[in-house]
This record gives sequence, C-alpha cells and structure tokens, in this order.
Amino acid sequence: MGTAELQEEIKKMLGKLKWSQKRLGRELYYVKHDDDDALEISRYEEKAKKDLVRKSTKPEVLQSYLDIIVKHDEFQKLDLIIPAYQKFGVLSDNMESGMYSISKLVSKLASE
Repeated sequence: MGTAELQEEIKKMLGKLKWSQKRLGRELYYVKHDDDDALEISRYEEKAKKDLVRKSTKPEVLQSYLDIIVKHDEFQKLDLIIPAYQKFGVLSDNMESGMYSISKLVSKLASE
C-alpha cells in the first residue's frame, strides 16, 4: 500500500477505536518507551498527527503504526480482521495491482 492508502486505513482504525490522532501518538510512545516523559509524549502526538497528513511520510513508518494498532489490546477486543495485501515483490506488477484491488474491495465490504 502507498502512503495515502495507509493513512486512510489508519484513520479508519482510529475511528473504530474511537482514538484521536494524539492518542495514537501516545500509544506509539508507550510501545517504544518505559517512562512517562510528558515532553516526549507531546512530540510523539504531534509527529503522529503530521505523519497522517503528509504526502512524504514513508509507507514503512505508517505500516509500523498499523502493526502497533493491530496488536493493541483495545483493537483485539473489537474482533476485526484487516485484509490488507502486503507487496513482497515476487509477483508481476500486474498481479500485485490485482491483489491490492481485491484486498481493498474486501476491506470495503467488511466495513459496511
């Protein structure tokens, strides 16, 4: 998935969790740190918000956000599945595109 698609997917998940983008930043901080540094937490909150709107955010960064969200206890309690195709580079570009389209359709149908 590209940056825009990952940003959209993260925002959908935040909606289902009823989390703000700032809450996402806090959760990201807690996963990576064992302390409660208010200044650093604030920085993570702002970074998360910016990463969800910038076109230049690397897909790898957003994918790491998705991975953290999916593993969170609150997400697990929602009992949702995330049908997202991951590109591994073993298929042709045409096949990769087709697999992504199928994944997107399944996601859309599952969210209705």
